[in-house]
Amino acid sequence: MRKNTFIKIVLFLSVLGFITSLYLVKNHYEGSQQGSFCDFNTFTSCSIVNTSIYSELFNVPVALLGALWFLFLFVFALKSNKKPDLYFRFIFVWSVLGALFVFYMIAAEIILKTICPLCTFLHIIIFLVLGMSYFMISNAKKPNKKEFEKELKKNLVHIIVIFILPFILFNIYFQKENKDYTEFAKCLTDKNLLMYGSFRCGSCAKQREMFGDSFKYVVEIECHPQGENPQTERCLKMNIERTPTWILEKDGKEISRYVGFASAEKLGQMSGCDLTLIKEI
Repeated sequence: MRKNTFIKIVLFLSVLGFITSLYLVKNHYEGSQQGSFCDFNTFTSCSIVNTSIYSELFNVPVALLGALWFLFLFVFALKSNKKPDLYFRFIFVWSVLGALFVFYMIAAEIILKTICPLCTFLHIIIFLVLGMSYFMISNAKKPNKKEFEKELKKNLVHIIVIFILPFILFNIYFQKENKDYTEFAKCLTDKNLLMYGSFRCGSCAKQREMFGDSFKYVVEIECHPQGENPQTERCLKMNIERTPTWILEKDGKEISRYVGFASAEKLGQMSGCDLTLIKEI
């Protein structure tokens, strides 16, 4: 394979991967409500995997980290125009790191028993670049050691700074406020506002996280047959297509419903429970 051809292919694949990753970032936050075009069933779904508890690392969306990975791949490919023998090696090492992370996502899919088509598409890109870059460095000259170390240090600084920023933002700047939802949760139950959820649902996990210890006062109906105390027939009867689904019931009849992660304001609006019941800690 010619050097120019390799560079053009990597540039194209990095842009394709970056755009796909950004879509998955969007799907991560909207998947429980809007879904995705690649949601075919419970065994083949982008939203199930991309909103699961495995879709974040220390509160940072995995898809966002993927977008940054493809961004650096694009930069390395651009720099390969001037220093191909040097940056082909950076692309190879970068692809090895990407491939290692792929195994994390594959393990998550195995646990969830669901395949994410777009995630698989990104995995194929990573392994494709890995294979091509290995072929290119096997036929390339060894770069100057001093120049290699200089470029390595410079790139490591950029990588560390760029990748550490999301963890700072999502864990410090966007840090969640501590609130006591106990009385509010009890009110929701008194009003018979129920949450139909699933142990495999990432948005359900975020909903539970919002309530904290107070979630024990919320009535949750487990819809997944493999969950604890499942009520699958009830979920089918209520036409639950996505979780979480909040349903306000009265005398066994549905009054209103809301699909997806619900804010306290939305739950208060549905139930009539006053938000002043939520106490600051």
